Amino acid sequence: MKTKLTYSICIFFVMSFILPGCKKSSPVLIPVKVPAINTISPTSGIAGTVVTISGANFSATAADNTVKFNGTDATVTSATAGKLTVTAPAAASTGAITVTTAGGTATGPVFTYLLAPTIATISPVSAKAGTAITITGTNFDATAANNTVKFNGVAAAITSATTTKLVVTAPAAATSGAVTVATSGGTATGPVFTFIVAPTITAINPTSAAEGASVTITGTDFDAVAANNTVKFNGTTASVTTANTTQLVVKVPTGGSSGNVTVTTVGGTSNGIAFTYTATGPTVYVLGSDTRSGYGWWKNSSFTAIPSCTSAYAMVGSGTDIYIAGPTTANVPTYWKNGTAVQLSSQTGYTFSIVVSGTDVYCLGQINGTYYVWKNGTATQLTTTTVTNIGGSGTSNYLNNALAVSNGDTYVAGARYLGTSTILKATYWKNGTPIDITDGIHSGNAQATAICVSGGAIYIAGFEEIRDPASGGIINKAPRLWKNGISIPLTTPGNSLFNSVSSILVSGGDVYVGGQYNGAGAVWKNGTMLTPSAYAVAENVSSLFLYNNTDLYIGGASSSSGENGYWKNGDFVEMDPGCTILGPGCARTSANQVISLYVK
Repeated sequence: MKTKLTYSICIFFVMSFILPGCKKSSPVLIPVKVPAINTISPTSGIAGTVVTISGANFSATAADNTVKFNGTDATVTSATAGKLTVTAPAAASTGAITVTTAGGTATGPVFTYLLAPTIATISPVSAKAGTAITITGTNFDATAANNTVKFNGVAAAITSATTTKLVVTAPAAATSGAVTVATSGGTATGPVFTFIVAPTITAINPTSAAEGASVTITGTDFDAVAANNTVKFNGTTASVTTANTTQLVVKVPTGGSSGNVTVTTVGGTSNGIAFTYTATGPTVYVLGSDTRSGYGWWKNSSFTAIPSCTSAYAMVGSGTDIYIAGPTTANVPTYWKNGTAVQLSSQTGYTFSIVVSGTDVYCLGQINGTYYVWKNGTATQLTTTTVTNIGGSGTSNYLNNALAVSNGDTYVAGARYLGTSTILKATYWKNGTPIDITDGIHSGNAQATAICVSGGAIYIAGFEEIRDPASGGIINKAPRLWKNGISIPLTTPGNSLFNSVSSILVSGGDVYVGGQYNGAGAVWKNGTMLTPSAYAVAENVSSLFLYNNTDLYIGGASSSSGENGYWKNGDFVEMDPGCTILGPGCARTSANQVISLYVK
């Protein structure tokens, strides 16, 4: 029994030591290390940039890494323990990059978001190549070389740069178009820049002329503002009267010489085209109206307005002095000498024809319906026993030859009624006394509208209505020339009710008459109508002048072009050459407003 007890005690002690050693052991915990960021590459970029993060203790499983750009989650595309590849998120902003794993969070360097540039202004917006251009905006690169500036696709040199301003040079090879600025942040498109290029002359017309003549220059890249074009004739500056980008009208400058014509603008100087100076011709004065300035006169195409003249009827020259008759704003008989008004009466009336003989000035006009001739301001009334008509139907306001003076005697062309009838007799008044040249019985109405005294003979032009013997109706308004009262028919291609006579000129043995045939301009020489087409584009041949007994000047207007002008020996000369559209430098005058001319 003692032996068992002893044995049991022994077993108890043995088990006491053995059993504890037979218990199951606890697990061993391995610590996870905190990630570390050493570098990021690149350190700046736009949203969507692929960024490589180098460091340690990253999870090799991409999804177990949380990468943030200034607090915004980024997509991890690949991962190892030492490198993560991520995409810069679109919604983030500049700030530190962080990487979070099971071991903790690491904060790395700052990643800078690059923003696309914007262009606010360019200055100037137009210039020639080589000009310094300032571009203002935002998000430019402060390093000049990191900006790419293009003018319509052609790169420009950048001379200075800040984040809000670039200074560049307009490239020579570029053309007009938009300016762009590109940085690593993107590309901005700005306003259009217009390159100003040197003008080119393709033609000048005419290529030879005298001083003061108008010359039309055609080409490209002229300045539409006349003052911004400098035109030179062999180095002498000319006056530019009208301008657009393809045409200039200039005056041949005084003192210039034959040589090349050039045009200079801010874009440079054009090629040259040869021009030849010719001898200065006569001075041509033309009376009419300018749609911009009213009535007045041209002197070699340079217009002088008479503001107080409401309608010009006649003009005569004496030396370099110009005398004009017509109604005035004051409604009193007045004439103008070189644009200065000379009042003849304080009563209501006006003048409509004028002659200068020596130092004497004669005017024909009316006061309250009564006709007068003034000599140096002293009035003589025309003797009338019936109603008198001066400047009748068809002559309109073309009354340049309604008055003539010879040896101190005055002659007036007109008409008066036969007794109490309604038939007009062609009549002229000598020193106020009427002399009839038709009887008012053997035809219809007749009227004298122009008169000239030469070599002691009295020449009168006008018209006479011809009636049909059977019906008594008027079949022709026949132009007529009377010499000392004897009727001389003026030939026409046929009958017409739209004939009239406005002007007369006698030189030696030749008699010229101007007016209308069938509603178009016509000229007769010694009773024969000149080639009908020669002056048919005129609405009326209103004035005739023979210069040096060789050059025939005829006043009228080209109804086809609507331009004021005159004919010299049959060739039409426009008062505003090259003028087609009404504007500050272009009168675009009406076709019926050339009234008289004088050549000196």
